[in-house]
Amino acid sequence: MTAQSPERIILDGRPRELYAQPLYRLIKHFRIDLGCPDYYSTDNYRGYIGTWEIRDRHLRLVQLSWNGQEEIPMPDGIAARVFRAAGCTGFPVNAHWFTGSIRIPIGRQLVYSHQGWSHWFERERIIHFRSGEITRDREVNTHAMLERWLRQYEPASDRFAPSRSNSLGPLIWFDDAEDSTTDWWPPGYPQSPE
Repeated sequence: MTAQSPERIILDGRPRELYAQPLYRLIKHFRIDLGCPDYYSTDNYRGYIGTWEIRDRHLRLVQLSWNGQEEIPMPDGIAARVFRAAGCTGFPVNAHWFTGSIRIPIGRQLVYSHQGWSHWFERERIIHFRSGEITRDREVNTHAMLERWLRQYEPASDRFAPSRSNSLGPLIWFDDAEDSTTDWWPPGYPQSPE
């Protein structure tokens, strides 16, 4: 499996990656295919990128685009099908169908894994929703969790050593990486003044 392109979320006025698929149940229930017919990539099996925000404790879809070499706005006809399924006429779309959790990585990337969204970052914000409304919001220190696990299972820490010939392969430890996921803004999204 290939590492997947994340969804996006504007959180506290900053763009972030979103490791969840809040739109999944809605489009599967109504059998809406959001994949681009002219482009396919193994780094985005779902074929689209949704941009989300949280406003007044509710999750909202604010933009939907096809993923390709460049993001392409979703055609009006397909977007209209999503709007009808969600019971609205346009963006923003309140995600009333979504019950579940989202993961938002924060800080430097510590471990890269070539599997889905299994990367490790310094922290993660985990937000739980019921019918699109926040029920729990917390921040987890994943860096401390990883360090604790490596102390408890000392043989496992050797797996991260780049000099080891039989290491876990795609796992990479980044000591000096920066938080690089906060510099982009979705195409056409109005940026907040700084």
